[in-house]
Amino acid sequence: MSSLNPFTIWATLAAIGVAVPIIIHLLYRKNRKETDWAAMELLRRALVVRSGQIKLEDFIILLLRCLTLLLLAAALLRPILKDSDLIGDQKVGMVVAIDDSLSMNHGATTRFENAIEKARQVIGTSRPGDKISIVFLNERSIDDPNKIPLRAADYDPTKINTILDEAKKSGASNHQSNLENSIPLLKEMSEEMKAGTKEIHIITDAQQSDWNGLSSEAKGMLAEIPASIYILPVNSENDDNRSITSLKYVSGSLNNSGVARFEATVKNFGTNDANSGNIEFYQDGNLVSRQTLGVIDSGSSKVIPFLANYNKPGDLSITAKISKDNLSEDNFRNIVVNVRPGIRVLCATDSVNEGLSNSTNGLFFLENALRLRSNDEEAGIQVTSVDSSDLTLEKLNDYDIIVLANVSSPSIEIANRLKTFTENGGGLILFAGENINAEKYGQTFGTTSESILPAIIGNKKTATEENENLYSLDVPTSDHPLATVIRSMSEEMINDAKIKSLVDLQPTQGSQVILSLVEDKSPVLVSKEVGNGSVILCSTSADRSWSDMVLHPIYAIMIQQAVTTTTSRPESRVAMVHSSKTINIEGAMPSNAKLQKMIISGEETEDKIETTEIKTSQDNNSFKAEIDAQDINETGVYQITNNEGKILGAIAVNSNPSESNIKVAAADALNESIGAADNIKIIDGSPDAVLNDRKGSDLTSLLLFLCIVCFVLQSILAKIFTNKISKGETDVAASLQLSNVAAARRT
Repeated sequence: MSSLNPFTIWATLAAIGVAVPIIIHLLYRKNRKETDWAAMELLRRALVVRSGQIKLEDFIILLLRCLTLLLLAAALLRPILKDSDLIGDQKVGMVVAIDDSLSMNHGATTRFENAIEKARQVIGTSRPGDKISIVFLNERSIDDPNKIPLRAADYDPTKINTILDEAKKSGASNHQSNLENSIPLLKEMSEEMKAGTKEIHIITDAQQSDWNGLSSEAKGMLAEIPASIYILPVNSENDDNRSITSLKYVSGSLNNSGVARFEATVKNFGTNDANSGNIEFYQDGNLVSRQTLGVIDSGSSKVIPFLANYNKPGDLSITAKISKDNLSEDNFRNIVVNVRPGIRVLCATDSVNEGLSNSTNGLFFLENALRLRSNDEEAGIQVTSVDSSDLTLEKLNDYDIIVLANVSSPSIEIANRLKTFTENGGGLILFAGENINAEKYGQTFGTTSESILPAIIGNKKTATEENENLYSLDVPTSDHPLATVIRSMSEEMINDAKIKSLVDLQPTQGSQVILSLVEDKSPVLVSKEVGNGSVILCSTSADRSWSDMVLHPIYAIMIQQAVTTTTSRPESRVAMVHSSKTINIEGAMPSNAKLQKMIISGEETEDKIETTEIKTSQDNNSFKAEIDAQDINETGVYQITNNEGKILGAIAVNSNPSESNIKVAAADALNESIGAADNIKIIDGSPDAVLNDRKGSDLTSLLLFLCIVCFVLQSILAKIFTNKISKGETDVAASLQLSNVAAARRT
């Protein structure tokens, strides 16, 4: 037995209520001062004869009155008799949770369509008077009416079928599954149900990636929900699916009139080897390349390169598309990169006295590496070198990149300006060296995660005889573009770059190690995103004093790529579907900015392309375009335009690649993932099997009926007993004595 209302509150009120008639009864029995009177002796004897009968009648009335109050208090508790449906009202409170994540779109007859029909069957087991809730397991806000179309409503077949029909017509969303964060909502919706039997039905494709990743906290919360939880898996005809899991910029110039290398990764998530057809690449919406994928083994991936040629600055969009399969939503992936007309670099060191021709100058190798591909000075990398003491005279906003090479200790003023510079979209690259004062760097820039530096600078260390007085570079493993381009070299070539000395770097929160040593994995190159910009810190010098890396091909490649990555920041123009994004666009802020989806050549579209107004704000020589999550609810490339239709910028929107793994968890694996909770069952067959478990009756109505019966009965008996007392009594004194009893009974 359990109850739907708080026990302690109503139990206390019941105790008080029961005590009231007892107290009243006792008050009427209060002792009075007795005075002997001979004439009353005969009357007293007569009353003694009746007293035994009166006491019994009073006890019956008192018992019925106490029982009335107890039954009322028990009814207010709304008790539930579990494991029984013989007495009471069998009311059901049902929460139907339907997975409508992207993977549910898989199949000729989609998993989502099967889920809707299964939901219809589940709700069909309800009866009038039952409470029904319908919720979709996606990342939408709770305030979104499409998230919870029905909540704790009376069973209405017409209304429910209308909701399910509309959902089926719309299809599953392109949201990521959100089971982990949905469990607290399911618990809340179950608890608000006032019913003897509570059920939660989770209708899902039971993705391995989703259910196997449930945290122990989520599993514990499921087990604690006071309801029967049924998991109803749905599937499609097969699990075949190919997906473009990534499309990324790899290397090359992102300056005006250049060539850049992109790579698309296609993965076969199915259990069978599959001929994956073709892959097409679109540049600014136009088809420019088509390649044959061939056979991709089950569980394997294939990386397809693409070279983009461009001759004008601005945002360049690349779209990769593979042949149609059973889940078309993940057959596209997009990327937008910013092509710049030229890159302006400011280099600073503690001493610029000896000119660029002198290899002992701290900037000699750095400047030559930067100018390596600058055939056209206007379209290439423009380098300006200054002494670090002259940094205060420079307008930092006139540059795209600032390089500090072996600068001992920038002032607090310079540190604050560099912070503003990077937050507004600038790139900062720092090299260590003999002049570096680690303590002052910590004091000036800070040592917490709030610092713009990606690592805390420590003491210098030098290779020992044990390492033949030289350290070797390790093959990078990170997904940073700089690591990707270095990784394209042979391992032997990477290891051949030697370092004699470097400073210890302790990466801070939010930073990424790009390059490290073979010997002890000490960081050599660390990066960090700061606002709209980025910072790269190198633990060795930019010249030959600490390393011979400057004589190695890896140095020029590293410098060129670092400059390109920190200026164009390919990831800054990419967003996930249904997520907010703010991008910086060079130029004056328009009076009115609009967002519209770009049309891919050959794509069927409506005659009218919808546009949405977006917020903008001025930011020095650029403006910020603020894009709301609701405005990018589909994958693709979106363009920002002004009132005249001029394209100002673009943003790529993609779905979460985790939804492409449409493999379902087997029943035994599903049981293992959710633990051994007694309240959870997996229903593989018909939802009608739930009816066999549906036991539990609400005793509220029964208790209220009994309460009324007791109340009426005590009233009738009180009247009957009172009439019996006064009937036949002619003696005035006896009547007065018995009238006190009658008054107590009426109270």
